[in-house]
Amino acid sequence: MNTLTVTMPNLHPGQKKVADDPARFQVMAAGRRWGKTRLGALLCIATALKRGRAWWVAPSYPMASIGWRLIKRLALQIPRADKREVDRLVTMPGGGEVQVKSADNPDSLRGEGLDFLVMDECAFIKEAAWAEALRPSLSDREGKAFFISTPKGRNWFWHLWQRGQDGEQAEWRAWQLPTGDNPYIPPQEIEAAQRGLPERIFQQEYLAMFLEDAGAVFRQVMAAAVAVPQASATPEHAYAFGVDWGKHNDFTAIAVYDTNERALVHLDRFNQIDY
Repeated sequence: MNTLTVTMPNLHPGQKKVADDPARFQVMAAGRRWGKTRLGALLCIATALKRGRAWWVAPSYPMASIGWRLIKRLALQIPRADKREVDRLVTMPGGGEVQVKSADNPDSLRGEGLDFLVMDECAFIKEAAWAEALRPSLSDREGKAFFISTPKGRNWFWHLWQRGQDGEQAEWRAWQLPTGDNPYIPPQEIEAAQRGLPERIFQQEYLAMFLEDAGAVFRQVMAAAVAVPQASATPEHAYAFGVDWGKHNDFTAIAVYDTNERALVHLDRFNQIDY
């Protein structure tokens, strides 16, 4: 029986640390150009070479093209690997495969049993794609999932990241990886970006920070809440409150304003609760 030997590209130290971690569910909040896409593509190819089935899922068809180009390029060095452009599918000589998918329609992600899954730019994918379609696909093979993204506020990707950070579930692991951890990005380039970009954009895109009000119309709301929280209403005071409804990805926010004190005296935020 012939043995297929494939030389994979080298990983930088941060990539190697993540790749060597045994956790089943891995969540990477990474800055732009850290190398998360390259790492995910390599792990997909490695799974297929072991005769497994891997999927690469991106938020949209154009974004999926980025992963497809990288996976296809890695597969070029593998003799007899079959690359089907229409299906965005690479089949290895041993029968393993990698397929690139779009999460535009979560229902289209049902049906296949998976050994490995990459959710690319996960913060921009609807939670239903994971909860209703992709998570069940991992069950029969006890497959692994690799969530990679730059942050986008504190949405469901942030909740996944928190699960991996708290250390209470051994099968979950999470990292926060700024662009500067990539040794191939010159430090002066990152410094130039910091000087030229708005602070919030730099924090999110380069430092991989989860910003509570990212993308909101009103910023620094909590900094403006300077009143002492009131456990109960003061009889001689008048109050106004506002509600901004959310259900799954967005939060419902309830704010209470003391018109006498001219200050915000209570704020509650929650989601994952039915109307």
